[in-house]
Amino acid sequence: MPVNLDLPRITSKSGEVAWTRMAAAPSETTARLRALGLSSTTVYVPPDHAYIKYDQTQNDSGQTDSLQEKVVQSLKKSCTCSKAKAKKFLFTILPILAWLPKYRIRENIVGDVVSGITVGIMRIPQGMAYALLASVPPIFGLYSSFFPGLIYAILGTSKNLPFGTMAVVSVMVGSSVERLVPERTGLPAMSDNTTAFNATDDYLQQLWIEDKVAISATLTLMAGIFQLGMGICRLGFVTIYLSDPLVSGFTVGAAFHVVGSQVKYLLGLEIPRYSGPLSLVYTFIDVFRLITQTNVAALITSLICIIILLIGKEVNLRYKDKLRGIPIPTELIVLIIATLVSYYADLNGNYGVNIVGDIPTGLPVPKAPDVSRLLYVLPDAIVLSIVSFAVSLTLAKLFAKKYGYSIDDNQELIAYGASNLFSSFFSCFVGSTSISRTSVADAAGMKSQLMTFVSAVLLLMVLLFIGPLFRPLQQCVLASIVVVNLKSMFRLFTELKPLWKLSKVDCMVWVVTWLAVTLLGLDIGLGVGVGFSLLTVVLRTQRPNTTLLGQVPNCDIYRDLGNNQVKEIDGIKIFRLNMSLCFTNCDSFKTALYKKTGLDPVRVLARRKKEEKNRKKSEKNSAEMGNGVANPGMAHTEEDDTMGQNGGIASMNHNGVEVKRTADVTTIILDCGPINFVDSVGMNTLIQVYKDYKSIDVNFLLAHVNPDIRVQMQSCDYFEKVGGQKLFVSVHDAVLFAVNKDLPVTERPTQNVNYEMETHL
Repeated sequence: MPVNLDLPRITSKSGEVAWTRMAAAPSETTARLRALGLSSTTVYVPPDHAYIKYDQTQNDSGQTDSLQEKVVQSLKKSCTCSKAKAKKFLFTILPILAWLPKYRIRENIVGDVVSGITVGIMRIPQGMAYALLASVPPIFGLYSSFFPGLIYAILGTSKNLPFGTMAVVSVMVGSSVERLVPERTGLPAMSDNTTAFNATDDYLQQLWIEDKVAISATLTLMAGIFQLGMGICRLGFVTIYLSDPLVSGFTVGAAFHVVGSQVKYLLGLEIPRYSGPLSLVYTFIDVFRLITQTNVAALITSLICIIILLIGKEVNLRYKDKLRGIPIPTELIVLIIATLVSYYADLNGNYGVNIVGDIPTGLPVPKAPDVSRLLYVLPDAIVLSIVSFAVSLTLAKLFAKKYGYSIDDNQELIAYGASNLFSSFFSCFVGSTSISRTSVADAAGMKSQLMTFVSAVLLLMVLLFIGPLFRPLQQCVLASIVVVNLKSMFRLFTELKPLWKLSKVDCMVWVVTWLAVTLLGLDIGLGVGVGFSLLTVVLRTQRPNTTLLGQVPNCDIYRDLGNNQVKEIDGIKIFRLNMSLCFTNCDSFKTALYKKTGLDPVRVLARRKKEEKNRKKSEKNSAEMGNGVANPGMAHTEEDDTMGQNGGIASMNHNGVEVKRTADVTTIILDCGPINFVDSVGMNTLIQVYKDYKSIDVNFLLAHVNPDIRVQMQSCDYFEKVGGQKLFVSVHDAVLFAVNKDLPVTERPTQNVNYEMETHL
């Protein structure tokens, strides 16, 4: 069935411009194309099924509904209610109703109970230690380990996330509290050891602590409101702006601040806690200035605890298979032994070692946070809520991928927000999760959030009965637990070398974020890291990767000319932009296009004007000299030869005789496959490039255009502005058209096949 190679134009009944397609069949022209290495057999489409190859997008006048109809249909769908829809909604907002009735007791109960007890044991020392980071008494760390997890177990979608306290979030809370409380009270920072103060000082100290707890609760309330609002507004996607290198660099920077906040407890020094830029520098200046006042008993206790804890972690890591996922509770053992030693040796009375002090029994009475301070803590709450959400969601997705279930980002936001909102009424600080606790829970066999309730029972026993027994516990022991738990964070430095090999830009994001957080503080440093990360995206967008393509011989595959197996087609330049076209990279796109194709229309036109001027001057000289010969140097230069080779259809003068010469490049093909979107500036750039090339008699063809971009072209009258320019399904189709167009007229098929596409196709 001989079909011509002339390019048919496919139109719908509405006059919409659609794809163009080369039909191939045996003919003299096809034989010539094959001889050139441009096999066309791979693009043959039977006429009856041509619509399969046309990825046509309907316009608004066709079957596509108008915006008003779409809104009405969406409202109808949202407002209609059914039993199945109500059940689905209920299971979405209360995920516990979906998994609890299906809970397999025989298979899962042992793992959940064991992991619950294991994590509960971890929560006791961690909760008390992280309370020091949050600059509140240790009992509030136990509250923060107890209440938020209960709410998350009901509302969360992760099966493997033990929600509670986290070192990074706790130190951010502590930084905010230390900065905000003095501004509200005007009281100086005092020692946590209240035994040395008289009655008046004790009263002022108690007011200062209560104010810190109040600020912490208000901060938690505001963070919960913000997270809950983000979840309701379906803003769970915000974490995409916190890349893994940025979060990793932020975590390591925060680890330095954690160490800085615990040095005074490790050494038994009385130094204030700084916040803001260079706070870590000021802290270590004070440490070195007061190093001679180090409490030797606290230092020895800290060193012994750190050594034991490190050995315990190494044993748990090395023999985790033999331990069957149940680690040795080294932290709790150290906590108990240190408490007994402190009690019988009276370290506080004999050596002046700071201790935890009174720990009340029972659960706290619910108390509304001070809502008058909500706007006062808003900036800190926003940063806290985003960081806690990003870290927790990263861990949740990691384990969800490991066990093959999905995580709802927006429901997670609602769960985190509701947990913080509820726990703020019990004087808790902002909750999150930790890598160590999550890893231990997974290794111990955690199967569901039932583990959280088992862990809560153990914590409840501590709050009701055991808590006061930890009164003589040294603060340096809690600081040692905090510092040793930072080991996994400092290991993130090992990411730098492979990250540098993989992406130098991401490595720079890691380093810049780490330095900014370490030197400028957690909030400002995070802002600097996010800004630098977005800046790298903008810079990479401004300088997109471009390449010229060549054909793999005897097939319709086109690859980078850097590949030795591909060949460039004579007279045709195939240019690919490996990024979307928008206002940030339009100039770079044009520059790269003109440079790599060797065809700059502006320069070509300028040279043509110069040549025309020289020609007229030559004619004038010839007329004046009669039959004389004009000076050839005035009409022909080396630059003109270069222009003739690269600048479209050029002409030159030789001894007064005009000789026309055809340029090497007659067609430019833009491969639009990697281009996902084009904004208004980019669309105008395409139109301008087409007109520029048309002015020098060079074809500019578009291939493999995204359907959404074609809709934009129709809406902005692209085809009318460029004179009905056609689009091509593939680069190969555009090449076939370009080669066929350059054939002599006698070889061109005379039959013209037009396919009429129905609107419904």
